[in-house]
Amino acid sequence: MSTTFNFDFIGRRKIWYILSTLLILPGVLALIIWHLNVGIDFKGGTVQDISYTTRPTIDSVRTILDKQGIKGISVQTSGSKNILVRFPNQEGKTPRVTGDAILYSLKASNPQLTEVQFSNIGESVAKSTIQQSAWAVALTSLAIIFFVAFSFRSVPRPASSWRFGLTAIAALAHDILFVIGAFALIGHFFPAIEVDSLFITAILTILGFSVNDTIVVFDRIRENLRRSPGKTFAEIANSSLNQTLARSINTSTTVLLVLLALLLLGGGSVRNFILALTLGVAIGTYSSIFNASPLLVSWQGLVEKNRKK
Repeated sequence: MSTTFNFDFIGRRKIWYILSTLLILPGVLALIIWHLNVGIDFKGGTVQDISYTTRPTIDSVRTILDKQGIKGISVQTSGSKNILVRFPNQEGKTPRVTGDAILYSLKASNPQLTEVQFSNIGESVAKSTIQQSAWAVALTSLAIIFFVAFSFRSVPRPASSWRFGLTAIAALAHDILFVIGAFALIGHFFPAIEVDSLFITAILTILGFSVNDTIVVFDRIRENLRRSPGKTFAEIANSSLNQTLARSINTSTTVLLVLLALLLLGGGSVRNFILALTLGVAIGTYSSIFNASPLLVSWQGLVEKNRKK
């Protein structure tokens, strides 16, 4: 038996708009002032995967490298025995950091370690990755618009399938801007929080998850438009939100519990990816309830007002 609530989401939509602005504003300011802390996938650099028989702490590894004058590098755990050492390209820099120097310094205190992988990403490859990532997000967003518009093509008048699609994208843009802004803000104070190719994977996953949650509400609005033709669009949207609220919260809570467990217990190599997913699922749940349907109602109200004029 499903639980139906009776909250006035639509009537208080101006409050949600203000709250949404306050949620994304700090991140937007951080993005403008400090920019994103991008990893070597987007700026070029080197990654060393080093395996230990008994892995030391990250702090002790950094201390060893600092004593050798090796600075400006990122050190993370990977799996149960490995560490990942990342550093940007060193052209024109003095002193120059090299993979051999890092390996020699670490082997002096632990001869049993081995280098599992060494890879370098040039600037041209990094620029290509940026372009491909931007295209991936843009094409995914465009595909979502057409998919939602096609899926809701039979929505009863006065609603429009295109308004459903574009409103869903507006809510998704809010979610993505929040996550990107959060990484700009956190990355400024914690340099280990970087934006890399896994971050783009997380963004695309967030797009899919968030739009799925929004479509559930939109689908209920479409059903209720047929069942209750005498009610206003705002009343139908509000009752639809209340009818799907339990489902949205329960689904998202389950996913968030798993992500939080991975965030706390998972390896350092995927921590930024899990952090992005956690932020995205949380804000996506909020957005599907407090942004998508209220925006749809506001847009519908403007259309009806213009028709009366």
